[in-house]
Amino acid sequence: DQLAEHSPVPEPMNHQQAAEGVWLSRFASFGGKHSEGQPLLHQTTLKIQSFGHLPEVPMCVTRLVQEIEQSSKAYNNIVYVTNMAEDLNGVVVMHGRYGPNEGNPKRYMVEFYRVAFHPADNVPDAAFRSGFGLASDIGLDQAFRPIPFHSDIVYLDDDLRINYGKLGGFYVLERLNAPGYSVLRGGTEAA
Repeated sequence: DQLAEHSPVPEPMNHQQAAEGVWLSRFASFGGKHSEGQPLLHQTTLKIQSFGHLPEVPMCVTRLVQEIEQSSKAYNNIVYVTNMAEDLNGVVVMHGRYGPNEGNPKRYMVEFYRVAFHPADNVPDAAFRSGFGLASDIGLDQAFRPIPFHSDIVYLDDDLRINYGKLGGFYVLERLNAPGYSVLRGGTEAA
């Protein structure tokens, strides 16, 4: 809270290019009941990471990244995971889009509308599904009715971002100088 008072970009929505980028979570205090009290790297399920749209498959979070792209209004959460045996890597992409909140230039109104689960490595589909215990007939890319959230960017500079989420979460993120997984690969959102 004390640092937020000194944000070099006090109104991120009015300076969206400053928030655009690939952001690695360095600290997370989750607000949702399912993750409350969990450390940044923790055990979870595919069902939790997909807002209930994919099966109840246990997994471990190894890295959290957020990608914001001004041109497409993308606000995507990228969750890197391993299976419980820790011998297979996957990526859960929660696709979102953002817009302004009138009267609050720190608040990004975000609607998540699609989730996709991919292998992180060049692994055949059958081996990927088997390693995570997923049946061959389960779709791993699901669109759904948009779910509204908001994210308050309370501190933003060239390298650091601090966010408060709708569910009471608190996040400290570091800008990565790397291409995005889901966006920032030439100006359009990738599948």
